[in-house]
Formats: sequence, C-alpha cells, structure tokens
Amino acid sequence: MQNKVKQLVLPKLISSGCVLQTGEKTRVWGSAVPQETVTLRLLNQEITCRADDEGNWEAYFSRLLPGGPYQMEISSESGERIQLSDVYLGEVFLCSGQSNMELPMNRVKDRYPKEFEKHKDPQLRLYKVKENYEFQTPLKDHREACWKECAPETIGEFSALSYFFGTFMRKDRKVPIGLINVSLGGSCVEAWMGEEEIGMYPDMKEELERCRNEIQFRKKMDDQIKAHEDWYSRIRNLEKGMDLNDGNWKEVTLPAFLEDFGLPDFNGVIWFKKKIVLPERLEGKKARLWLGTMVDSDRTYVNGVLVGETGYQYPPRKYDIPEGVLQAGENEIRICLVCEHGAGRVTPGKVYALFAEDEVIDLDGVWEYQSSVRCEPAPLVDLMSQKPTGLYNGMLAPCFGYQIRGVLWYQGESNDARPDSYEERLKQMILLWRKKWEKEHLPFVIAQLPNFSIDLDNSSDAWPKIREAQRKAGGLENVAVTVNLDVGEDNDLHPLNKQEVAYRMSLAVRGMIFGEPVVYSGPRLSDFEVSGEWVKLIFDTADKKGLVVHEGTGVEEFEAAGSDGVFYPVTGEIKDHVVMIHSSQVKQPVIIRYGWSNAPKKGLLYNEAGLPASPFKITMCSCKKSRSGK
Repeated sequence: MQNKVKQLVLPKLISSGCVLQTGEKTRVWGSAVPQETVTLRLLNQEITCRADDEGNWEAYFSRLLPGGPYQMEISSESGERIQLSDVYLGEVFLCSGQSNMELPMNRVKDRYPKEFEKHKDPQLRLYKVKENYEFQTPLKDHREACWKECAPETIGEFSALSYFFGTFMRKDRKVPIGLINVSLGGSCVEAWMGEEEIGMYPDMKEELERCRNEIQFRKKMDDQIKAHEDWYSRIRNLEKGMDLNDGNWKEVTLPAFLEDFGLPDFNGVIWFKKKIVLPERLEGKKARLWLGTMVDSDRTYVNGVLVGETGYQYPPRKYDIPEGVLQAGENEIRICLVCEHGAGRVTPGKVYALFAEDEVIDLDGVWEYQSSVRCEPAPLVDLMSQKPTGLYNGMLAPCFGYQIRGVLWYQGESNDARPDSYEERLKQMILLWRKKWEKEHLPFVIAQLPNFSIDLDNSSDAWPKIREAQRKAGGLENVAVTVNLDVGEDNDLHPLNKQEVAYRMSLAVRGMIFGEPVVYSGPRLSDFEVSGEWVKLIFDTADKKGLVVHEGTGVEEFEAAGSDGVFYPVTGEIKDHVVMIHSSQVKQPVIIRYGWSNAPKKGLLYNEAGLPASPFKITMCSCKKSRSGK
C-alpha cells in the first residue's frame, strides 16, 4: 500500500526550531488541498484561512511577544496535522553576501577557542541555506536547509559573522535571535538579483541567456571542470617516479613569493623541504603543523606521511600530525605545492610553526626547494556563484515570505572586476529585496570592505571604488554602512576578526533599527571650504567630540589633485573635528580623497567611540564652500 501524499505542507523555514519575527503581524504560509480550510494554533491564538485554487494559503498571527520554546499546530479540514516544537518568537535577521559572510566558526576556532566551550544557547538559532543555483525561475522552497540551535556541537558550522552578531544581539535585546544565512563564497551582486533587474544590464542579460540554455551551459561547465581535472592528472603523472632525493635542491628563505627567488610566472609543481630536530620526549607525540596559506594547492608530508592537503589558496594550512609520526632527532617536512596561474607563494606574514605539547618550533627561515614540474597555466573554470540570478532564484527567493527585522550584507570582493557599476547595482538589489519583502524601508547594514592588498594590483583602485560605492549606498534611507579599514588582514582575503565586524554591525542595528542612543558610525565629512591651496574639511564625528588618530598625524591618508587628476600627498593638521590640508604641488585643489588605497594604514581617523571614518573621494565645486553629500 502506497503512503498517502501529504498535501498540508510548510516551507522549510517554518519548521521545528524556527524563530518567528515578532511585531504587529507574523506571517505563516504553506500549501494544502485547494479551497480547504487551514487552522493554526500558537499560544492563545487560533486563526483560520482558506487555501486558494492552487492550494496556497497564508495566515497572520497578531502582536506576538518574544519568548519560547512553544508548540505550533497546523491542521487541515481533511484531517492532516503538523505539530512544530521549539518554536521561538523574537528578532530575525537575514545575513547574506559572499565568503566573508559564509566563513564558518571552524575557520576562526584558534582565534576564539573559548566560544567553543560555552554552554548551548537554544535562543540563538541559525538557518543555513545550502548552495544551490537556479536560472529559470525562483524556487518556492529551499532544496536543503534547516534550523540549528547554538551549541558546542553546532557552533563550528555557524557563520562566524552571523554567530558573533547573534551573541551581541542576544545580550542587548534579551530575546530569541534567528539568523537566516543565505551566503556563498565568490558570489557577485548580480547573482543575488532577479531577472527583471538583470535585464537592465546588457552584459548580464546575455550571460543569463547562456545560463538558461541548460544543455549548452552544462556541457561548457563539465568541459571546463574536466579540463582542470585533466591538468591536475598530468601534473601528478609527471611527478610520479621523480627522484626528489638527488642533489638538485636549492636554498630559499620562506615565507616568500616564488618570483622572489627566480620563479616568476611559474605554473606547475614545486617541492619544499625542511629538517627540524626534536627532543626524545616528543617522539611519537601528536602535534599540529601551521603553514600559513599557499597559492594554490598543497600536499604536506612529515617523515613521509601525508598529514594534510588543501585544494585551493584561501584556507589556512593547519594540519594534525598523528601519533607515531614524529621521532626523536631529525624530522623532515615536505610540501608539494601546485601553482596554477603564475602567482605562487608561501604567504608572508602568517604563522609557520610546529606545536607539540609545550614546544613551539618556528619554521620561518631557510628551506630547500626543487621545481620538479613546469607547464602551461591551469585551465580556468567559471564560478557558478558569479552567474546572474542563480543565487537569487535558488537560495534567496524562498525567504521572501518570511518576516525579518533587517538584512546584514557583506559582499563586494567579487565585483572588483567591474567596480564602476557596483553602486547602481547594489542600490538596485536593495530596492528589489525591499519590494519582494513588501517593506519599503527594510533596514540594510552593509559591511564595507576591509583593508587587503596581497592579491590586488597596487595600480588599480577597484577596491577603493567598491568601498565608495558602499558608502554611497548608505545614502538610501535605512541603510547603514560600517567601516572596517582597521580589522582586515593585508595578506588574507578572509580576515579572522569577525567579532569586531559583527560588533559594528550590531551597533548599527541597535541605533538605526531599535533607536538606541548608541554611536554606530565613524566620522563623516559634512562640509568643506577651499581657500587657495588650503582645504578645510569639517567632520561630523557622530559622538559630538573631536577626531582621534591612533597612529600618525591624521593627514597621511589624504591626497589632493588639480584639474589634471594627478594626486599628491598633503600636509596639514587636525583640530577638534576639522582637518586642514594643502599640497605645495596642487595650487588649485579640485579633487580630495581619503583612504584611497587597497590597505590604508597610517593616519586613519576615528571618533572617540572607536569607529573609523569611511574612505571618500570628493570633487571641489567652483564655489568657495560646498556640502559634500553622498
């Protein structure tokens, strides 16, 4: 006997363990037999609704107060019944963007070990949407997703930024907090936009049409993946049987870029080895091996035993050495590094060490290397996360019916190939999401890109342009932009300090959404005056106090240009909330910019609340005095 098909169905978002948004109305929806009456019970409320001709229904609870866990029952006229447990009522936030929003707590565990030792908090809950692409039409429900409570056994899977934001909001609001994480590494803003909006941009419209030709598109992707796999297979086959114990090893000081020791534009395999001497007490002991990051993939051996491998450049190489591998006296570490596109490196500025009990063996310094295989660059593989509408349809669209308090957005890195279009497209995305949530003023908090430089062209101002686009998006009503110039890592696209980024976003939520009397923005340029060579810049510090400089004089990150557009450094001084600058090389200043580099450092401006000023670029008006605006 076949099981009867259930017709009373809820979306995955509305399931046991969920957090529902409190307020005037709380929406619940699903499907049932067409024209059938559906009854819902939660706390002391019982409401009914009728499914339409297609079986879709929706209902609204009114004025629910924070709390939980509760039971919610949904039943249909034909006798079907759904019983949900552990339903919480509180504040719900959507967390979206690319890898820095997705990055899990497991990646930052060594920085925040105590977070993994805390007791579980059932009132902090995460709904993580799994990676999924759709290019035809928006999905009505997620392919794979579920709610999880914050507990020692689950915290590692939580997005680090979402987790820390949630802990700050739990402490502040003292109500259940639900976090819907809809993010994916490498995604561009166009992937989170719908077909109508993409149609405004010819380049993206053409790309969408290619993606919709499923047979052709799938063949193209399969061919690219196979070509990449074949390239790696050839590398491994060439490597087999090579004698790496001969006398062709050369000395090198690591960490370093390959081009620093005579291997520019190197594609292929390079081996590194280093010998270390350990005391007898460490023989056979477990240990940890930290090898920073590398470009691109590696396989790492200790005394001939494979202890770890990583398939691409971004994850930190933190490998466990099992019992029985280390020996008293001499031990050898070998790294087989594969470089795909001529930019190989063992990343400077990272930790390279072996940790065994209380012993720390520094691995910086002299190694030996041998470039065993050299070949053509690896074939490129298109990133699905950068295809228009794919993530909007496949991951975001099922969320639109679920009521939320606001959106956290951390993205922009993958749009640096076309930064000039980012402001318009980001604003269009915000307006689209507000339309779909039917909330004209749905709050957005944008994490502005932090300092970063190692993989960027110093002659390019793509990242400054992205930051400026994000700043200008803050001109939309109910959009706050948090500045993170001081919490990134110049040598890592994925900085570990997610706690401070989350804290600044939580301040913005507390101030902008909940109206708390907190300072949540850094100094903002409010006015300027031009007098000959001198420019007077007047800042609103948000805390009504003076500007603060943590290092330097405060004018190091300012530059001035005349009508020729050539920028020169300036000199000047700061007094209270005013910066006076001039350049002897610019007689008539036309453009002033601040923090306009990949990784601004010295002379950053703060308010006394400890929040930094955003980079900016302004053009002087012909008049003597003008308001900067956004």
